[in-house]
Amino acid sequence: MSTVFFDLEWNQGYPRSEADKIDEILQIGAYRLHDWQDSGDAFSAWVKPTIHKKLHHQVKKLVPMEQAELKKAGSFRKVAGEFFRWCGKDASFFTWGTCDARVLDTNLCWYGMEQYLDLEIYDLQRAFDLLVLKTVHQTSLEAAVSALGLESQMLFHDAGNDAHYTALIGAELVRRFGALPSEAELDRIEHDLREVQRLEAASLARGDLDILLQEEQPVISRRCGSFADVRDGLKSRSARIYHCPECDGLLCSGNWYQLDNYYVSRSRCGEHGKFLGVMTFREDRLHRHQGQLCVYPEEVLPDDLFRLCRQGGRRIEVNQIPRKHRRPSSSRRRRKPDQKNRKGENQVRQ
Repeated sequence: MSTVFFDLEWNQGYPRSEADKIDEILQIGAYRLHDWQDSGDAFSAWVKPTIHKKLHHQVKKLVPMEQAELKKAGSFRKVAGEFFRWCGKDASFFTWGTCDARVLDTNLCWYGMEQYLDLEIYDLQRAFDLLVLKTVHQTSLEAAVSALGLESQMLFHDAGNDAHYTALIGAELVRRFGALPSEAELDRIEHDLREVQRLEAASLARGDLDILLQEEQPVISRRCGSFADVRDGLKSRSARIYHCPECDGLLCSGNWYQLDNYYVSRSRCGEHGKFLGVMTFREDRLHRHQGQLCVYPEEVLPDDLFRLCRQGGRRIEVNQIPRKHRRPSSSRRRRKPDQKNRKGENQVRQ
């Protein structure tokens, strides 16, 4: 049983038709290990493009070959067949990220090679992020090689070289942590990490909001009414609709993020920037919730604080704004004379 690390380079079209939306593989590169301490062997082959007529301008910066040279390469069916035969039976597949697996599946379907769609592919990027950097953010291959202190003499953005780098990272993770975690174990690690980050963000956001409400004067401060439930108050027009303090334009806030008794939301004026609303509720002796809205400009409640509120707070979705009830017009309120009165009027006229 072998362990195969593969990487792809592909071309993208200029979306006009369904074919133009397909990412077409231009190169398949791989590095195979029979043991985690094995030096391994490599596979690399270019693919003749048949879907897109020219290279995308962004792809030209990365691919070292002109399209005229690529036309001399083998077809995708030929190269893909050689690749899977080189991998051997019962191979374990690894990639850096999930994009390569998606692009490979798309090309296999396009060229009628569905027999290779059942591959189980391990995302080594996710394992590196969670085990080494303790983060859920996706790290580039080059940054990961640097973080682990691995040699980087080969050029990046070549499928063969990138596959080799991925193999080096996999071997280093096994050396440091032992057997790589399963997908279920990675899910648990990510859940625990996100929960720790959420609690830290919530604590920081609550502290900043305490200071803000004590020291800063809001540009808008008003009572929003009495509500049977907090969610009713957050959905109300009085909590979500207000005028820009600068131009009097109408602003509408989005979803709320709860941090204890603070509810934070953001709105935007096209001319005067972002405004952040902070709602608080006080329960009266009748067990109704009295809402208080304070609005602050972006300079007082910056994006960093709102990011902490989003990360640490509980999201409360209130996408729809209740319609304002309109009283019927005076013409609609007029009662039409009934038939009996009309008959009497006709008799009088006669």
